[in-house]
Amino acid sequence: MDTQTQQQYAETFHGLHRKGDPLVLFNAWDVATAKAIAKTSRAVATSSGAVASALGYADGENVPLELVAGLVSRVTASVSVPVSIDLEAGYGDTPEAAANSAASILKAGAIGINIEDGLSAGKRQLVSSDQHAAKIKAVRDTAQQLGIHLFINARTDPFLLKFGSPDECLNEAARRAKVYAEAGADGIFVPGLTDLPLIEKFVELAPLPVNIMVTRGVPEIADLARVGVRRVSLGPWPMMAAMRIIGQAAAAVVASRQYGTFLQPDA
Repeated sequence: MDTQTQQQYAETFHGLHRKGDPLVLFNAWDVATAKAIAKTSRAVATSSGAVASALGYADGENVPLELVAGLVSRVTASVSVPVSIDLEAGYGDTPEAAANSAASILKAGAIGINIEDGLSAGKRQLVSSDQHAAKIKAVRDTAQQLGIHLFINARTDPFLLKFGSPDECLNEAARRAKVYAEAGADGIFVPGLTDLPLIEKFVELAPLPVNIMVTRGVPEIADLARVGVRRVSLGPWPMMAAMRIIGQAAAAVVASRQYGTFLQPDA
């Protein structure tokens, strides 16, 4: 992919984060799912957990970065929509490591990343906001050098890691959103935030477009749109649903000794 096309995809992706009409990402985990999703979706994004599972690894930066970059290259060569990648914590605890990881993803054709503050030294723990902001700034500088307006979706994990009460988690996430915005982030991603009144309050407090991940108890998309959420991610749930269907189909074939109508090529 040439730089001009990649930059056009980047600007398109930025423009998809709209109030009242959030970008809904049905997350992919390989080329086949990316191609299927891209037939009807405005963008493709990966789920690190789903990618790791598909490749036989545990989530948490256990997939070698070169495999991730290779996947990005194959996906971006196979679809004609913007592609954003879950880069976990940037594959390293230093700004330099995050910048190098982002560069490899950018060179493979991606135009967006998620980068999280709840993983350090292989453990699920909140790092300091300054440490994460330094990563974001380094990634932003690298993207500018490569000529791409990379969408940096800063993930913050106070809710996921149970930083405190819901109000304490909200206040900490809002504080971090401000720090990350100053460092160059384009969006703020808050897994574990599911209460609609708290989501609405967070949207008011955050200086960045808010991304909510679907988990049990998350409000409907229309409600999220109404309170100002601009991006909704389905995360690993599409893969989990697909694997459940495959497992059920396999069990049915074994038990019935019949193919099942939905397995017929023209069904």
